Amino acid sequence: MRIACRIVATLGATAVLVLVAAFASNYKARSDARKYLRVVMPMRINTPYQEVIRELRLAGVAPTQMGDCQTDCILNLTVGDEWLYKLHLAAPVGFNGRLDFKNGVLVYKSTSMGQDIMVWSATVAETPALEPRVSSNVDSLGQIRHIHVDLSPSDFSAKRATAYAFNVACIGSIRSCTAIDYLPWNELRQLAHK
Repeated sequence: MRIACRIVATLGATAVLVLVAAFASNYKARSDARKYLRVVMPMRINTPYQEVIRELRLAGVAPTQMGDCQTDCILNLTVGDEWLYKLHLAAPVGFNGRLDFKNGVLVYKSTSMGQDIMVWSATVAETPALEPRVSSNVDSLGQIRHIHVDLSPSDFSAKRATAYAFNVACIGSIRSCTAIDYLPWNELRQLAHK
């Protein structure tokens, strides 16, 4: 009887530890996404790599690096709710930030959030080659599946703050978020028509 009680107590304690670890991991993912957004939103295209990496490090953001950033490279940050999803407590929502450098300067920014491009997602992109626009993809039921915002690198109006207003609470949310939960769709549409 005592052995059975110990086994049950051990299993219960293990389950509690797994849940605590999953929620701690989710908290960290949300925190990393917020920190990234605070640094990247005001960052200008043509910012030198050394300045970008210094700002990210000061904020405690550790992206992965692909290539030699003194020439051409990509910095990428990917966070999500992997453990809560594996425990079937949340939808698989991820957050991704990408910064591209050519000749040691920032030339492209892309920030996205979602379950998948085919399910629900939202993306904000910045590069001089893009025409500013706000668009969406709608499914056969009329639901917005993907929100896409192309920002002008010189636009530091209210549109920028709204475009980067990702709802990171959707990472690990028990209630499944949709594309219009990731970004403030109505506000973006209104700003696009001004």
